[in-house]
Amino acid sequence: MFQWQLLTEFMTTTFLDIALWTAIVVLCYAFALRVAVWTKQNMLLHPLLLSSVLVLLIAMGLNTSVTEVVQHISIIYWLLGPVTVALALPVYSQISVIKKLGGRILLPIILGGTLAPLTAWLVFWLSDLDEVLQLTILTKSITTPLAMDTAKIIGGIPELSVLFLMITGIFSAIIIAPLLAKLNIKDDRVTGLSLGTIAHAIGTAKALQISEQAGAFATLALCVNGITTAIIMSAVLG
Repeated sequence: MFQWQLLTEFMTTTFLDIALWTAIVVLCYAFALRVAVWTKQNMLLHPLLLSSVLVLLIAMGLNTSVTEVVQHISIIYWLLGPVTVALALPVYSQISVIKKLGGRILLPIILGGTLAPLTAWLVFWLSDLDEVLQLTILTKSITTPLAMDTAKIIGGIPELSVLFLMITGIFSAIIIAPLLAKLNIKDDRVTGLSLGTIAHAIGTAKALQISEQAGAFATLALCVNGITTAIIMSAVLG
């Protein structure tokens, strides 16, 4: 009877913690979205950045460790997989255009997906930083579900890879579109491929705001780059 009571208390406490922290994360992100609208998309107040800071401050106020918070919101991480798969819908809508371009799409994705992490790793290597950090930075341009698993396989830090992902995604999503405009490149296909390859899911979300075609090409780039890079790094360094 006593053991059953302990089990019930444990399950109840766990469920309440999960519900509480999931609600906190969702509310913080919803608030951050409103702030982004009020500030006209100020880059210093990007929804992901602001909501992360808010959740961290609440965790500190409630004396809860980051590890515990991550455990409590694991359902959100689990949902990243299905959401990534659902991105196939915009690709399907542009399938005729993609078929016409054929293999020409793959080259820029592979080149971009290779050069982006290597240049970042080179900076860390020249700075003589810890090898674990060097391996972690290699996953910075892969979408989150793949990046965390890949970082773990090659000897990096999965939790830290998310930070690198966030910084890369936010910065790239802010810079890429204006940069292409300055270069007088107005092709949504190019914009989508650039955002999806370099800025992964955050860039894809930005591309979907630009146009359906940009979103489709960003999704294609995100998937091809993520899968290819994850397989190669796991095989070579794992």
